[in-house]
Amino acid sequence: MTFKLRPKYYIFFYAVLCLFISSCHKSVEQLSDDSAKADSILERTDGLLNSGQINKAIRYLDSAYRAFPEAGPIDKWKKYSCLNNLYLNYQLSPARAERYTDSMYLVLKGREYVNATEYAKTLFASGNVFRNQKRYDEAFKRYYEGRKFAKKYLDSCQFSEFTNRLGLIRYAQQKYLKAIPYFKQALKENRHCNADSKFPDRFILPQSIYNNIAFSYEQANLPDSALYYYQEGLAFIERMAPEFEERKAYIETAKGVFYGNLGGQYAELNNFEQAEKYLKESIRLNDRPGYAREDASSAKNKLANMYLQSGHMHEADNLIRQMELDLKKREGKNEEKELTQKLFLLLKSRYHEKTGNWPEAFRYLQQYNSMKDSLNEVAVELRGTDIDVVFKQSEQQYKLEMVSKDNKLKTFYLTGAIVVALMIVSILAIVLYNLKRSRRNVKALKDINDQLQQTLMVLEQSEEDNARMMRVVAHDLRNPIGSITMIASLMLHRSNLAREDMDLLEMMKRSSKDCLDMVDDLLQPKGNDAIFERKPEDLFRILRYCIDQLTLKAGEKRQEIILDASPLIASVNAEKMWRVVSNLINNAIKFSPEATFIEVSLREKTGGAVIAVQDHGIGIPAELRDKIFDMPAEARRKGTSGESTFGLGLAIAKQIVNAHRGTIWFEETPGGGTTFYVELPLSEDN
Repeated sequence: MTFKLRPKYYIFFYAVLCLFISSCHKSVEQLSDDSAKADSILERTDGLLNSGQINKAIRYLDSAYRAFPEAGPIDKWKKYSCLNNLYLNYQLSPARAERYTDSMYLVLKGREYVNATEYAKTLFASGNVFRNQKRYDEAFKRYYEGRKFAKKYLDSCQFSEFTNRLGLIRYAQQKYLKAIPYFKQALKENRHCNADSKFPDRFILPQSIYNNIAFSYEQANLPDSALYYYQEGLAFIERMAPEFEERKAYIETAKGVFYGNLGGQYAELNNFEQAEKYLKESIRLNDRPGYAREDASSAKNKLANMYLQSGHMHEADNLIRQMELDLKKREGKNEEKELTQKLFLLLKSRYHEKTGNWPEAFRYLQQYNSMKDSLNEVAVELRGTDIDVVFKQSEQQYKLEMVSKDNKLKTFYLTGAIVVALMIVSILAIVLYNLKRSRRNVKALKDINDQLQQTLMVLEQSEEDNARMMRVVAHDLRNPIGSITMIASLMLHRSNLAREDMDLLEMMKRSSKDCLDMVDDLLQPKGNDAIFERKPEDLFRILRYCIDQLTLKAGEKRQEIILDASPLIASVNAEKMWRVVSNLINNAIKFSPEATFIEVSLREKTGGAVIAVQDHGIGIPAELRDKIFDMPAEARRKGTSGESTFGLGLAIAKQIVNAHRGTIWFEETPGGGTTFYVELPLSEDN
């Protein structure tokens, strides 16, 4: 029997929050009389908190600020912010935390836009207080206000912290796959920090984000991705360490945290050799004064569980004794301490079970189940609130407030509209009355019917003319497109071109060839649409090619296309499948708002493959869902940025997929948007 240790997703993030606060972005106005002194005090406080000396940290912070009478308003804000974090995450006293949040607001009164970073963090801190008080709707509304304010007044480097915090909220709701895009976006935004940015911006936050991404993949049961991001995080730490040699202790602490998490993941994969190596190194680095001893205790728990599983009872007993001493020394009261105690109770139960002491094993298991139920109750309550719904409600409320400011103008327009509507109704009534009384109108209707018949005949003739014209145009297009292909091929043979130019020319050449193939399709006689050559192709390569072509288009709307796929061979027509996938991704870009994610994935199933294109856009109205695959398509509408559409892409995609003996369908994405699926057989025999 194995037990999965739940990763502590926020322990290291909150352990350095006070230090992060000390490096807030300076505005044009002088923020304090002696900010360097305040930063030094907070750094020392952070060191005490990180080593588990909570009471000593509180006493030191109070005494240091009593000896700091010249503290300016932002210096005081930093103190209140640190205390707010302390009573939320170390002493678990939401009432005290709320008082310090009020003090943060008071210090910033009248300075909200001058000190935009501090004000945005205050809004998030207030949301954290409400969340700990189980006032989830109020908490998420405050997060919405903080995010909206930060997005408007902060640059990408500063905004990355708030995107990361939204990801942590998703993680706390156990919506791990929905948390990952926030963390990845935060990492992308953080890369805008320049060389002048301070240690928290350039090291603390990005290494924490790598950890959060890996945690999310681990909880989503995607161990390969988790291991990849743990290794990426360690590589980042090694790469940045030479730039911050004066922060050696902190960097070693961070490295120890990653080793512990990496070792835990290897233990879950039953790779005991790697797990033991990393867990022991984590304990060596962090099980000492001034380092992350709580994290070292977590690594001991994972290592002890592994020893129990492999029958190394003596080693497990030594670690359990060490952990008992660690728990007795730990100060404060918080969710993390309760989680550590819960996991320790489970470990003790397993130990007594292995040694045959069944009464003690049962007693510890009962205590574990009691704590587990109380912690699960909090998690269930938090999961019950949908942050997207609350954000949408807040957005609607904001819009309503804006509308109310223009109430008089709206009333005038409404009155005018009513008057015009009454006039129209009156005119229509008179017209209808006269139509009923006039026998001449019957003849007029017959004449109109004759005219419609003639018009229909003209339209049919026009359709035939248009078809002929289309074939002529398609034929004439071959020469210029062929010239583009030839020019691109000639330029590719030049040796003095930059790599980036070579890539663009190669894409131009491939795109021109694809255009020629489509022109050939237009010139084919009707009835041959479903006949084309199929051969084994790598679906991953087709997806990658489509994404490379459309990345620039997505970038115009600040969208990011995320590919989650591995090489997979299927018998398809590559050019046709390129058209299908390009149409789906192009629609996702067109009907998604700015700064969102488009996720493209490829999964193998028994005898087949499933391609999914997921967006977080405006969705498909109910009245159009039965028409989007029709030819000619009636379900046409403009994109989120006013892009025009002809409504043919999905109809063409359906024809191509059917010809492959596959299926195409769509589903609504939870929280908004649409996911299109294409299922294909891997071979022609399937």
